[in-house]
Amino acid sequence: MKKLLYFLLVLAMVSVSCKPKAGRGIQVENFSTGKAGEMILAMDSALWSAEAQKAILDVLQQPQKGLNQQEPMFDIIRCSNKDFAASFMRHRNIVQFDCSRNYSSNTFEIKKDAYTSPQIHVVIKGNDPNQCLQLFLDHQDEIIQALYDNDIARLQNAQRKLNNPALEEKVLNKFGIKLTIPDGYTVGREEEDFLWLLYRTPKNDRFVMIYKTPAYELTRDSLVAARNRITKAYIQGAVLGAYPIVSEISGYPITNPIKIHYHDGVEQRGFWESVNDKMGGPFYSFTTLSADGSSCITVDGFVYAPQETKRDYLREVEAIVKSIN
Repeated sequence: MKKLLYFLLVLAMVSVSCKPKAGRGIQVENFSTGKAGEMILAMDSALWSAEAQKAILDVLQQPQKGLNQQEPMFDIIRCSNKDFAASFMRHRNIVQFDCSRNYSSNTFEIKKDAYTSPQIHVVIKGNDPNQCLQLFLDHQDEIIQALYDNDIARLQNAQRKLNNPALEEKVLNKFGIKLTIPDGYTVGREEEDFLWLLYRTPKNDRFVMIYKTPAYELTRDSLVAARNRITKAYIQGAVLGAYPIVSEISGYPITNPIKIHYHDGVEQRGFWESVNDKMGGPFYSFTTLSADGSSCITVDGFVYAPQETKRDYLREVEAIVKSIN
């Protein structure tokens, strides 16, 4: 009898531990997988024309905005629906086309954390490949935004695990805002209303600057002027007399109102260049009013990586900027 009770107890424990939490045995507490900027495209090529597949890739691999060289929004790993199993289902970003004559209608859905976390799983399901394609094209902006935001969320999760509490406390005491500052950043310069943080390697540099100015209207021109004043005053370039300014070319910088957590403000995405030098690169910034409305606070991330691709570095500093709380 004791042996029987022991066996039943072990069997119960195994059953509980192996119980699937969400979909095909994938437990939701598992962290999602995938490299930076990577996504899964699950679709059966036999059901799609070359033109349709090109239209899908043109959306998912459109150029990343705000880079001074062409890089795709996402790197794509393709698989068939038959091969869309556990290893693919744990990926952070998934777009799936599931077409079958057995379906009675054509539907579009964005699922969050369906199999793991953080995860975005876009599902276009139906009986007509042409209508499924149209659903994808009709929702392309929503899809790209969801995938992009999830990529930023993945970076922020990683940054929180390897953060720099001392620098975070300095930012809080100086500007009254919370930021997640990854380990490895150091103070490049500090003034009364300015802080410049550096992450330097032999091949590239990532920078975050936080500054406070008297309150002003958050227009495109005023944001550019404020940034140029700050960088001219506080950031010395690699050669004497050099300093960074905003490049106003080809429709940049792009300026949009945005809300991050409870902060209403304006984001800018564009390029910086150096006066009296040949340095430059992409930047992303967010400006909001202080709690009492007397000041503007800007968090700005920018990158210098002359011999490398820049998409992933820009997203790293953007994730820091968007951690404002």
